[in-house]
Amino acid sequence: MKLKGLSNRLYNITFHTHTVSGIVISFALYVIFFAGAFTLFKEEFYQWENPTARKTITTPVDYDEVLKKLKKQTPLFDLSEDITITAETQGRPLVYIYGHLLVKKGQPEEHYYTSYLPATEEFSKDEKTTIGETLYRLHFFDQIPIVGRYISGFVALFFAFAVATGVMIHWQNIFTKFHGFSLKGSLKNLWTNAHTVFGLLGMPFQFMYAITGAYYMLSFLVLLPVVVVFFDGDQEKAFKVIIPERMMEVSEKSPLTTRNLKITSILDSLKKEHNVLELKYLQVKHYDREDGVLSASVDNKKVFTGEGSVAISLRDGKILLDRLPGNKGYAQSILPGIARLHFATFGGLALKIVYFLMALLTCFVIISGVLLWKEARNKKNYTDKQKRFHHSVTMSYLAICFGLFPAIAILFSAELLVPNTADHVFNVRAIFFVSWLLLTIAGLFVKTETNATKLYLFLGGLFSLAVPLVNGIVTGDWIWGTLEKGNYFVVGTDLFWLITGILALFFGWKSSRSLY
Repeated sequence: MKLKGLSNRLYNITFHTHTVSGIVISFALYVIFFAGAFTLFKEEFYQWENPTARKTITTPVDYDEVLKKLKKQTPLFDLSEDITITAETQGRPLVYIYGHLLVKKGQPEEHYYTSYLPATEEFSKDEKTTIGETLYRLHFFDQIPIVGRYISGFVALFFAFAVATGVMIHWQNIFTKFHGFSLKGSLKNLWTNAHTVFGLLGMPFQFMYAITGAYYMLSFLVLLPVVVVFFDGDQEKAFKVIIPERMMEVSEKSPLTTRNLKITSILDSLKKEHNVLELKYLQVKHYDREDGVLSASVDNKKVFTGEGSVAISLRDGKILLDRLPGNKGYAQSILPGIARLHFATFGGLALKIVYFLMALLTCFVIISGVLLWKEARNKKNYTDKQKRFHHSVTMSYLAICFGLFPAIAILFSAELLVPNTADHVFNVRAIFFVSWLLLTIAGLFVKTETNATKLYLFLGGLFSLAVPLVNGIVTGDWIWGTLEKGNYFVVGTDLFWLITGILALFFGWKSSRSLY
């Protein structure tokens, strides 16, 4: 079955723009998707990377008591300024607190951050671990100063363009391509079939990520004209519409009080009325003043539209603003909707696994596109010098992309092996990036794609198998022990790397018998 396609001229223009845009962004796009795939489980493997967080919380956290302890430990902590509290979760049993310190009149405000571990009742200002944070920031190139985020945004934008042009190119034969898929024939046919079929299968997922990723990193291009046109350039007006719960007004002249309602009692009442909602974070304004306001962001992760918020007076418990699920307008729903689509936070663990597999499928589409680009130029009308250039570009791309797999396994092992000193985070990140660099350089000396694939599969397999071994040796939490304790996130992380290592070594062995 054939659909109406493009004219020959338009087809040629679209084909070449698809090829150029794809090959330019390919290795950067691979890094975004591969690192982003692991970022999906940032919360799930947190207990693995931070052994002190493997202690379960036996009683609900009393946020009033936490603030009381914090004030006692840090007398300059200002309870009258805005305080943001990120709630603990099953995977990440830590409470994060963001606030301000008291300063003399006329001096600039001083921000304050700390984390609180309910299991040990300890505060910590230092970042203890870094696996999830490093991969999260890598997937939008935040390690590149100033321009990193914008680079990732434009990569996502060009990716959306590449997806659209790819569909236009194959639209006429979109059905026959599937029926004609075969692993036989020339390398060009193999990579063409793989790139086309798997690209079209993952197209909705890829396009969604291209649009949402571009929005996050280039949001100023969207929000700036919106603020100028609809809100006369006033950012506060825009925020009051989009996130009204964070823009509740309080008076600096409001008197101090000790009679405000407890945060815990307000949350308990909210929980009784909406027992399916989970607390995400709190924002407190004037905690110790009569006009104090508590804004709670809540979520029902089982449904797509389950995110909402409510603002409550600390003085009498009166609801000042109700944006709970079902009560939100379009303006308050669009940004959370984009976030839920991008981070897969609306379908539980099963949806994250689907996202993870689709991200890996996208990585395969990217690599097959690079190999197709190279094979399409392995013709007589290209000089030997041009062919050597195409081969060098391909091998460089493969080295950068494939080297990331064993480097991430090294990152996991380094997290537990590097001593937990003040420089722990810096040292672990240094090991990760240096190992990735060395693995990339090693791949540049490999002459063929087959040998490069074998090399990185074997290295990735060995370093993957080392991850659960390192965890068992350093922490004493072997798979069978953590399973008995009920630390399922730790067990899942160890099993993932164990299975990944075995599969990588198996496919490496198979490829050594002849990949092509």
